[in-house]
Amino acid sequence: MNNSSSLSEKEIKAIQDALKKDKKPTIGLVGVSGVGKTSTINKMFKTHLPVSATIACTKNFETIDLELSMNQGIAKGQPIELTVVDAPGLAEDIKLDSQYLEMYHQHLPNCDVILYVLAARNRAMALDQMYLEKLKSFHQNMVFAINQVDLLDPMEWNEKINLPSDHQLANIQEVIKDRTEKLESVVEKEINLIAYSSKTGYNLQELFSSLLDACPPERKWLFQGLKSFHFTDFIPKETLAHLRQQGLI
Repeated sequence: MNNSSSLSEKEIKAIQDALKKDKKPTIGLVGVSGVGKTSTINKMFKTHLPVSATIACTKNFETIDLELSMNQGIAKGQPIELTVVDAPGLAEDIKLDSQYLEMYHQHLPNCDVILYVLAARNRAMALDQMYLEKLKSFHQNMVFAINQVDLLDPMEWNEKINLPSDHQLANIQEVIKDRTEKLESVVEKEINLIAYSSKTGYNLQELFSSLLDACPPERKWLFQGLKSFHFTDFIPKETLAHLRQQGLI
């Protein structure tokens, strides 16, 4: 496939104009309070939004504009902006829920794709099911993911290679199966529930790729050139050097 180095100045100018003219690729993150939406944004896009383990930090829709460049396709090397929208967490306070849901319906139509985040250790799905019923008009644009899988029992995460133990992986797969069934009963479509960890970066590559793949067909070209994650991004540097020395990667 051609890249920007083999394009004429006229072709490059046409691509630049199209990138400026089109609405920025926009990803929204939603879910109940405490599932790690903001920490997901921080890890995935190397931002520094405030997070807290005890109280909700996001009270309004936070719009983050990121300066990126296309890294594949004919527009490779061309600058592009990506907008990430961090929504306030639902179920934080019954007095705020109606206000937050109204904000969801106001802002989410501007998103090309929406990431609905669950927490791995939260077995209770009734709240998520209830909120998803209220967000029915957005189901087709949603990607579903379950965060904090590194905290699932027996908590035998191997930090050297950033992977769960066999026992922990089996529990992750069991959780995925259970949550998938409960989600599909509400959204009435098959879903691919992605297990990841915003703390360790585990599976962020698959998650980001799934978000890009789920964008509207007419906007897909804007997203496809943004695939940029590699599993080595989230392996400690010392371990990475050792693996390379051993010829394992």
